[in-house]
Amino acid sequence: MSRSGDRPVDLYQLDIFLTIASTGSMSGAAAVLGVSQPAVSQALAQLEQSLGLVLVDRSRRPLALTSAGVYMSHNAEPLIAMARQLKARAISASESEGAYLRIGVIDSVANAIGPSLIKWLLERTSGLSVQIGMATAQEDALTNREVDLIISTHAFPDHPEFEHRFLYRENFIAITKHAQNNDEVPTTLQTLADSLPFIRYSHSSTLGVRVERVLRYNAIDPPRKLEVDHADTLTLLVSQGLGWAITTPTCLLQTGTRFVDTIDLIPIEHGNSTRSIFLVTRRGEHMRLADALVDKVRDSLMNLLATYPRLRAYVPDGAIDFSAQQAQDT
Repeated sequence: MSRSGDRPVDLYQLDIFLTIASTGSMSGAAAVLGVSQPAVSQALAQLEQSLGLVLVDRSRRPLALTSAGVYMSHNAEPLIAMARQLKARAISASESEGAYLRIGVIDSVANAIGPSLIKWLLERTSGLSVQIGMATAQEDALTNREVDLIISTHAFPDHPEFEHRFLYRENFIAITKHAQNNDEVPTTLQTLADSLPFIRYSHSSTLGVRVERVLRYNAIDPPRKLEVDHADTLTLLVSQGLGWAITTPTCLLQTGTRFVDTIDLIPIEHGNSTRSIFLVTRRGEHMRLADALVDKVRDSLMNLLATYPRLRAYVPDGAIDFSAQQAQDT
């Protein structure tokens, strides 16, 4: 059964009606509101239709209110004022550091510096919900309003309702099991491909797509024999000699020091790709907190490397760059 008669009054239409009532004309209301006169007339007609009442006697000049219109004009102004106040307070709450926050974080960043970020956020919010997973899952959650902000690899440049803040960029690197004989011929992607199976990231992941780009540029097309979802699993398999892989410093950092002595990093000399990490919010929401979170992410990465110097083996010179001009992936 339809409940159209129980639908609440449209506040935008009601605001237009109150402006008509105060100015005494459609044209006057249009001038005050900065909209066209037909738009004003249409909004009034829609309001009257939704109420099933005539609010304005259009046969008189200046326009006169009907008895129903007089009642509405006397009693609706507090409702409009409350709606404006509600919006202002909601905006203020979204900008304050005391709001409840829902954040999504890609797993590599969460596993590397997540505890530091969570501790920091708990001190600045009334409550915290953290969703960790693949980039596509975080981006879907933001689009569907399941989270308030995300740390991910997509900046949403074609979506004006979102705004992004650049965090850092990192180069892709190849990894293989640690070589006991350091006198061997220098290892390249081609020598790895000729001698070992290639371990892929899931083809549905953003990482997997980027890695395939590097392989294509280097004219390497290894058989699709082994594919994993998680960076720590991929690194473990490489450390056990099951094959070689292409990954990123953040993905290695999330594994801690477990594999520092069991894997070697091989630079990608040609056709390297980069991955940029962004903080993405809805435009106008959580602005101050987001600005501060940018610095916290960067500080947490630097503190991690300072606290555990052995992890620097995962971050060759220039492998992670905080320069904003490097925000575009290549």
